[in-house]
Formats: sequence, structure tokens, C-alpha cells
Amino acid sequence: MSEAVSSTTVRITGFSFYRPQLSSVFIAILLVSLLSLLFVWSRIHAISLEYDISSLERDIRVQQQQIKEMKLEAAFLARDERIEKLAGRVLGLRAPAPGQIIRID
Repeated sequence: MSEAVSSTTVRITGFSFYRPQLSSVFIAILLVSLLSLLFVWSRIHAISLEYDISSLERDIRVQQQQIKEMKLEAAFLARDERIEKLAGRVLGLRAPAPGQIIRID
């Protein structure tokens, strides 16, 4: 019976089990990792810049409000009635008498 069952060997030409090289897989993983890190860093940096812009815009609004308040205060301090009272009280000035004004033509 051993003669009836012959040992046959099957050969397939042009086919091989290819094992990828470890270095090329490592390089591919490394590149994907670096690209991922670059993307994450850029997003974190963009969010940080957005926070900075928001903070600066808030500062601008506060300073614009301060400018408005200072303009109102300057208008209040520049009133003629207030200056006239201060001139009389602090500096001792008074209105000129009728004969003190001389007109030059």
C-alpha cells in the first residue's frame, strides 16, 4: 500500500511569503506619528493664539471705554464756568472794570 500512495510535492512558482522589512514599517509609523504630532501642535498653537487675540480684544474694549470716560472728564473740566470760578477763587482774578479795557483799532 505504501507504493500506492506516493509522496507528491506541490511547487508553486512565482509565489513567496514576503515579510516586510522592519525598518520600512518603523519609518512609516514614525512619519505618521510625526505628522500627527505636527497637526496636534498646530491646533494647540492656534487655540493659544485665539485666546491671546480674545484677551487683546477685551483689553482694547476696556481702553476704548477709558478713552470715552477721559474725554467726558476733559469736557467737564474745560467748561468756562468752572474755569472762571477757579480763576477767581484760586488765582484771585476778577472781571476787569469798565475803564481797564482799551480797544486798539
